[in-house]
Amino acid sequence: MSERFFIIDGHSQCYQAFYAITARLTTPDGKPVNAVYGFTRMLQKLLREYQPEYIAVVFDTKGITHRHSSYREYKANRKPTPDELQAQIPLIYKIVRAFNIPVYAVKGYEADDIIGTLVTLLSDKPIEVVIVTADKDMEQLLNVKVKILHAKKGMMIDQESLFKEKGIRPEQVVDVLALSGDTADNIPGVPGIGNKTALELIQKWGSLESVLTKVSLISGKKRQENLRLFADQARLSQKLLLLCRDIPIALDMNACKRNTSETTERKKLFRALGFHTLLTDMVATAETEETRYQLVDTREKFHEFLAQLITQRTIAVDLETTSTNPLIARIVGISFSWKAREAHYIPLMTPEGTAQVSADIVLSQLRPVLEDENIRKIGQNIKYDILVLRNNNIHLRGIAFDAMIASYLLNPGKRNHNLDDIAFEYLSYKTILTSEVIGSGKEQITMNKADVAKVCKYACQDADISFRLASVMEPHLKENTLSQLMQDIEIPLIYVLAEMEWNGICADIHVLQKISDILTVKLQQIEKEIHASAGYEFNISSPRQLSKVLFEKLELPRLRRTKTGLSTDANVLTTLAWQHNLPKLVLEYRQLMKLKNTYADALPEMVNPNTSRIHTSFNQTVTATGRLSSSDPNLQNIPIRTEMGRQIRRAFVPCENDTVFLSADYSQIELRILAHFSGDEAMVAAFHQDKDIHSSVASAIYNVPIENVIPEMRRNAKAVNFGIIYGLSEFGLSRDTGLSLEKAREFIDTYFTLYQGVKRFRDTVIEEARTHGYVTTLFHRRRSVSDLRSGNKKLRNLSERIAVNTIIQGSAADLIKVAMNNIHAQLKKGVYGAKMLLQIHDELLFEVQNNTLPLTRSLVQEEMSHAVTLKVPIKVNIKTGINWMETV
Repeated sequence: MSERFFIIDGHSQCYQAFYAITARLTTPDGKPVNAVYGFTRMLQKLLREYQPEYIAVVFDTKGITHRHSSYREYKANRKPTPDELQAQIPLIYKIVRAFNIPVYAVKGYEADDIIGTLVTLLSDKPIEVVIVTADKDMEQLLNVKVKILHAKKGMMIDQESLFKEKGIRPEQVVDVLALSGDTADNIPGVPGIGNKTALELIQKWGSLESVLTKVSLISGKKRQENLRLFADQARLSQKLLLLCRDIPIALDMNACKRNTSETTERKKLFRALGFHTLLTDMVATAETEETRYQLVDTREKFHEFLAQLITQRTIAVDLETTSTNPLIARIVGISFSWKAREAHYIPLMTPEGTAQVSADIVLSQLRPVLEDENIRKIGQNIKYDILVLRNNNIHLRGIAFDAMIASYLLNPGKRNHNLDDIAFEYLSYKTILTSEVIGSGKEQITMNKADVAKVCKYACQDADISFRLASVMEPHLKENTLSQLMQDIEIPLIYVLAEMEWNGICADIHVLQKISDILTVKLQQIEKEIHASAGYEFNISSPRQLSKVLFEKLELPRLRRTKTGLSTDANVLTTLAWQHNLPKLVLEYRQLMKLKNTYADALPEMVNPNTSRIHTSFNQTVTATGRLSSSDPNLQNIPIRTEMGRQIRRAFVPCENDTVFLSADYSQIELRILAHFSGDEAMVAAFHQDKDIHSSVASAIYNVPIENVIPEMRRNAKAVNFGIIYGLSEFGLSRDTGLSLEKAREFIDTYFTLYQGVKRFRDTVIEEARTHGYVTTLFHRRRSVSDLRSGNKKLRNLSERIAVNTIIQGSAADLIKVAMNNIHAQLKKGVYGAKMLLQIHDELLFEVQNNTLPLTRSLVQEEMSHAVTLKVPIKVNIKTGINWMETV
């Protein structure tokens, strides 16, 4: 019998997959897909290993079945399908259809009955039937042509193996279960008769009826009594267990014939679900695609290429360089693409003896094209290319699309937005890896020493893929109302950030050295205090040793356990600091150690030898809320509330003579945005009256005149004000303020009573996020929010916090980006004598010539205050100084 028909018990396999994969797998927009992934892997494995000629998937339907009319309590004890699994069933249906496999489901009947009917319909055909299930009652269907495959165990059962294992024939399976019952389906059976006993009885007497008619011959008085008392219950159980085999189903053999073709729909679905691993065997590569990648290594070829280039209105451009640091990188070559699967590569640095065109000639000829604003430029992380080209006196203009930023806007929670991942996700294309060109580890070489043919293919691919991604991703941006955010805010911001990175900032190395010395002394002093408080010396940096001191020696509360032991993280220490001085000292020790290692000692090593400045990188695609981040070094994370943090800022000074720093800081911008969105009358009024919002809230909560608010009251009110944005709980407020849990709860309840608009806003945001699956900011930035319906309270609360926080913090992030773009546009006119140097979330830092200070101050004040119109005034605090600390 050559042909086989596989019938998959859909619900059985769904449950198997759901409970087998405990890892938290989600789609790019946060929906759970562990069952979908497991089911898909099972399906792929079946098709690959068994290659059945025919296949179908059978599912249960919702609602009562014919068995409920016989026994109302049928499946009464079964727990409802978990919400996270229920939400995945429609996706599993989509997976099955994407594999061109028909689904059979009939209202009023269970999947088992449909399988029984399909087996009957196939009985007269020369086909072997394999049922893929984990349900033991399906063994009643076994015969010479029917087998059962337990996919998880990889075990095939036939009627011979059933007899060998259990000593019964297929027609006896139901009788065994009728005696023992089935707790999963609430089939009663006979009390006191377990599976082992049921097997022995049927093995000896042959059938249920035979057992029930020979009760007096069966050993055990209690057993005999139960068999007599519950004989009808056993017969009812038998009736419930017998599968229907005559459901009116039209079996379409042609539809069930296995289709081996890989569909575009399947690739699209895998990408949408984030199943990148499963896409691996389906993707195109540089080896499998037909491409026209051309090496331009002679003057003749270059002139021919240039003649085509200057006629193009949209081009993708990509640089190959000697370093990941754009300010020291040299150009190895440039690739261009203006048509899918076609690209050109011009090498400028090659191994000795390899042909190339003069770099000076190439760059001078390319400059007019690269600087032409009317020629649309496409790239991937194109800010890098801007900086490298500027090192070569070329100012790249006309940026129209950046695949990295587009990927980020479409999925801000995604960890990586590199070209390899994006190509895989949106084009089902597996790119050539950098390591395939220049090697890795100790064997790695620089791009200018690599084989030119390999570099050409790699570089052309990058330009080609970037060009193709634009046409695929732009519709997605439009569909998700993100096009305006991309074009009006994020693309212009690329130029702003490139300019800021180019400008850099100066640091006084001598000041940093003195601070390092002071920090060394302070750390030694605190170390002695910590050891004295503990009663003995230990390694403060060792979580294990610190845990022993805190929880064994001092017997402080054990707040949170991790995989490696009891947690000693900042949250735990902050809570414990209200009970003992040692945790407080450890927090201070860690903060000072970070200042010393990350800034005082590290910053001098990060000064660029060519510019004598420190050049941080500003990242547009890291934080899920839309905020910018800073790295290498991170200049956004220097604390300003501590004396030593402020001292670190003192080391940053203007580079040019006769210049000062100007700092512009939004005043309580996130609370103003909260007031705008919530429309809370009391909060809006407080901002219009220019009251201190924290004192105003404290006055209302404590029911005292605002002039009688003491610092402790204001501090508690401030904790709640900002905590509302971050989903503060009574536990968090208690930890941050030292209030008891009861007092913290009362404080929050009073806050929401007084500021009902804020509560309404918060509740509305959460409900809309639950409905739509995402939240949007003031400028339509979108972020998916999952788990709002999760049965896991911790996950649900986290999602609620994310929903509210994203709208507030994301809107604030967009607001300052708009201001930065507008200020940058004015500064480029050249009359202000000022440079934008840093962005620290709500603060901008400028280096300004003294003679243009009033003009620049006015510009910054105007643009930041009017970047957008809110229901409350936007306030900007501006300070100047000869170092950064003086502007705080």
